Amino acid sequence: MPPRPERKPLNNPLLSLGRALTFGALWGSSWLLSGCDGCGSKKPYTPFGVASSLPKVELPATSVVEPTASAAPSASGFAARKAELVPSAAETWQGSDLNLNAPPGRRFAQVLATDFDGDQKPEALAWLVPAPKERDAAPGELWYFPNDAPARSIAALPGFVPSSADCALTTTLTQTGSHSATLDVTASCTPPLIARAPSRALLVVSPNVEHPVLLTLRAASAAVDEALNLAVDSSDQDHDGRDDVRLSVSLTNTGASEPATADLIWLDRAAGASRSASEPTGSLLRLAGKIALQARGRRPGTAIERVGSALRLLSSLCAEGGVPRVFDEDGVAFRCGALGPVLDSLMMSEAVGSLALGDVQNAFAVLHRDGWYFSKLSGTQRKAVERELLRAVSKFDAGPPLVARAQPLTKAGPHFSPLWFEADAALLIQSAAGLTRISGDRTAEAAVSAEGGPPIWPLELASANGSRLLSVVHACDRSELLFNESDATHPLLSLTTRLLAARPASCAGHGTGPNVTITPLSFDDNGLDALVSGTHLVVAPPGKKPPASLPAMGTPRSPDGRWLVTPSALGLLVLGERKELWQTAKLSEHADAGRFTDCVVANDARAVACIDGGRAIVFERRQASSASPSTPTRK
Repeated sequence: MPPRPERKPLNNPLLSLGRALTFGALWGSSWLLSGCDGCGSKKPYTPFGVASSLPKVELPATSVVEPTASAAPSASGFAARKAELVPSAAETWQGSDLNLNAPPGRRFAQVLATDFDGDQKPEALAWLVPAPKERDAAPGELWYFPNDAPARSIAALPGFVPSSADCALTTTLTQTGSHSATLDVTASCTPPLIARAPSRALLVVSPNVEHPVLLTLRAASAAVDEALNLAVDSSDQDHDGRDDVRLSVSLTNTGASEPATADLIWLDRAAGASRSASEPTGSLLRLAGKIALQARGRRPGTAIERVGSALRLLSSLCAEGGVPRVFDEDGVAFRCGALGPVLDSLMMSEAVGSLALGDVQNAFAVLHRDGWYFSKLSGTQRKAVERELLRAVSKFDAGPPLVARAQPLTKAGPHFSPLWFEADAALLIQSAAGLTRISGDRTAEAAVSAEGGPPIWPLELASANGSRLLSVVHACDRSELLFNESDATHPLLSLTTRLLAARPASCAGHGTGPNVTITPLSFDDNGLDALVSGTHLVVAPPGKKPPASLPAMGTPRSPDGRWLVTPSALGLLVLGERKELWQTAKLSEHADAGRFTDCVVANDARAVACIDGGRAIVFERRQASSASPSTPTRK
């Protein structure tokens, strides 16, 4: 058997991280200059992959994936080819000038006949299963049948793949390189395994060398409502005559139109497979660059969707997220390295895409969630996002606030505001002493009589059937933020939002994750309508939706429902007929509107009231043609 090409000297070292970042930036610039023809209509071919997705398929114990007749070439030019299935697990196999006999106690399940060593003579790689009535045998073994030597075992099914009677194995053997093949085995178990427990093995082998197993990977099933696809190209990546390994990890969530994909690369070196430092950073930067073009082009909605898919991909791929689903042979997750530039680009794309769609509320929420995903925005990128947001609103400086004497009630957990404007802009304040009214002209503050006065509205989020919103959870076993509910006697099923949970949050074993603010717009038997950390969400059980109606007392909508207020780090965002930002940066106190809570807005956006440090404060819209009103208390 002719020897494989000698290992070449390492005169082409792996790309450094800095070079990878530079390459990504240059790549993005070239896209901006050349334009985009369809932006995603032309996708690179991935030569091999079996999706791991939500629907559970019951399979017989030795089931296999039906091979296709042919496959298109990979980016390196190699055309992947799947093994031939052997009916009835025969003891012998004939084909391609080969007559093969299975070793004792084994039978042929799949045979891949090819010329691995390049000597122009037939040889085969085969997946063998136990013979009928064979006991205590491994569920499967990979064997090599050279043309001039005895057959030998290459690898057995890795022990981390479940192989009990409750688990069905799905096996695919594919030639993925000139000198190599990939064995993909997935276990489907009843009941399902715990979340993120490996149930799949990928073995990349070069059968005619001394150490034939080039790489072994573990993988867990995809998160709920996601599909995780692992695709292997083991052709020669660096043109040294030796097969290497490119693993493309793609993730698609339910309803998404395009997957998010990133690569890991291992190059065959003298000491074994060496992981390239250029990935996944390079492919992630390219992905972020494409999304950025869509956000500023004609597909802002698609860009926002793909930002979510990219964040889901980072969670499943990167150890830094605390919830990885792809591991090395020893079960160690892969660190993705410097993700700051990628995350900077994704967050900017979400803000820009939201503004292009006219959704100023969600665009400002990007700053509200700064630091939720892996790391905070860089200082430079945060300023750039702020500039985009400020261009989308009308700005003015709010004057000194009126500070109410009455101290509003405070509640832990999700609640309605103890503040509320009446139709004439008079402000009601719930306090321990009862209800207080500050007149619309701000000249008087007095207690409201319980007889004949406005009702005291409930602050707790409780529906007519007794259900209550208890807490918010940054889920680890799935990708979304969850709301925990209960009725009068026991917990209810969690409500799933469309807002992605923070990473790593509590999933890395440290704390509970960033604080989530819930500002309810309505809560009843049909679900919750709320601003969740600045993002407008409707969270409802299947088939239900909170009805649209005039705002309940204690919500951030004006009494006529035409205006909405949200505190942000840049000021008070007031949205309605106009898009306004009331800024407080010039005040010696109350300088950070992001600290305000329980904000409410009057009709015509005449005034905004919030709680700051336990005190109710009121900001008035300045009228250039009139003098400032007299006030009972000001700071």
